[in-house]
Amino acid sequence: MNTHPVRWDALVFGVLFALVVAAWAALFHGWVTVENLVVAGPVALIVAGIAGIALTLRSSNS
Repeated sequence: MNTHPVRWDALVFGVLFALVVAAWAALFHGWVTVENLVVAGPVALIVAGIAGIALTLRSSNS
């Protein structure tokens, strides 16, 4: 079996899509409010951006 390299763009967009679906489901079922999502969305994007920068710096130093 051949292994293929990871496509980071597909992984990032897949995770973002999963987060959007999870937020919609949580909102639909009443587990969270819109006010909570207004805060959680930008926080999740900031954390993802910091992780992306860290991974970029790590791969450029190797």
